[in-house]
Amino acid sequence: MTSLKRKVEETPAVWVRGVITQITQKPNIIYLTIADFEEGNVKPISVISLSCFAGRFAAIQAKIASCGKPFELRDQLKVSFLIKAEIYVPYGKLQAQILDIDPVYTVGELAMTRMEILRKLNAEGLIDKNKSLELAPAPMRIGLITGEGTAAFKDFTTKLAESPFAFKVMTIYAKMQGAETEATVLAALEKLSKVDALDVVCIVRGGGSKTDLNFFDSEALCRAVANFPVPVFTGIGHEIDKSLLDEVAYQSCITPTDTAKRLIDRVAESWNRMQVTAQNIAVGAKDTLVHESQALTNLGATLQQKVTGRIQNEKMKLTVSGSNMKRMLQYIVRNENARLDRNIEGLHQGSRKILDLAKSKFSLIETKVKAADPATVLAKGYSLTLDANGKFVRNASQLKSGDKLTTRLRDGEVTSVVQ
Repeated sequence: MTSLKRKVEETPAVWVRGVITQITQKPNIIYLTIADFEEGNVKPISVISLSCFAGRFAAIQAKIASCGKPFELRDQLKVSFLIKAEIYVPYGKLQAQILDIDPVYTVGELAMTRMEILRKLNAEGLIDKNKSLELAPAPMRIGLITGEGTAAFKDFTTKLAESPFAFKVMTIYAKMQGAETEATVLAALEKLSKVDALDVVCIVRGGGSKTDLNFFDSEALCRAVANFPVPVFTGIGHEIDKSLLDEVAYQSCITPTDTAKRLIDRVAESWNRMQVTAQNIAVGAKDTLVHESQALTNLGATLQQKVTGRIQNEKMKLTVSGSNMKRMLQYIVRNENARLDRNIEGLHQGSRKILDLAKSKFSLIETKVKAADPATVLAKGYSLTLDANGKFVRNASQLKSGDKLTTRLRDGEVTSVVQ
């Protein structure tokens, strides 16, 4: 076994590349598993288990931290390790020790991944989607995503509290570094998306190592922020570098305090505009009142003149009409008096004529009556024959033999019997 160990240890160290699928830290040793995958296939082609003593692992982490774009060894990270094969004699187990890391490879892979995510987001129009939303003139209702009990939470809320405005903040806590960042921030965004009437959402965290920034290059987080229904502000605490989350946010701020300040400035601008508008309205209203008052005065004077003129005209018309009416009444009265005089005279003359006419008619009737009187007829030599009942006999057919008749003559009556 010792000979085999020496033979294996004679094998030179080699560089291997893969994706970390598991990492477990013990007090004295760290165990990692890396795998190789085909594009688009989640099933690994090959897997290798690695180990690294704590001292060497600390040196590797220091090397990573000193590079221009530091990162944190974690699951799903592409790495390039220098490894050497060895045999653990007590168990006769073949294993590989990590001797070194090539951070440039991982930085390059992270950069390529970042560029690919950025390309996809840009192609889908998600880079400017949240920026295209309209930010409320006074964003007073704020959804806040930050770490619980952190300086970022205190800095942000203290800055808002110091302002003269009554901001309303709904806070959802999340992990702002480490492997749980993506899941907890996504969960917080989901909760805030169900809150009605939010004006803005702020994702803030304080300053930290540059490796923490990598957790905000998550494609899932970028999509969630880009598609969020209200503007999203980020204040992730890095003044120079920007995460992909900063790229898709409505507004990227350098610190939590700066994020709060921008909101305060926005509300202050709205307040100032409102005051200026109110002053302009007051001045405009005053000018309008003065102008309208003068216009009413002028209108009143004009109206008074017109009314006075109209009254005078109407008085003149009434005077003329009264004069005309008086003349007309005098004319009518004269005519009526003349007509009455004529009627009176007519009555005098007419009554005599009527009486004379009535007398003439009476005389005529009287003459006719006298002419129709039987005595007159008898005086002319005529006679009247009456039957026994005293009725005039006009036809022979009225009589029969033996009837008694009375004949009246001018100078007496004669009785006879029919034979």
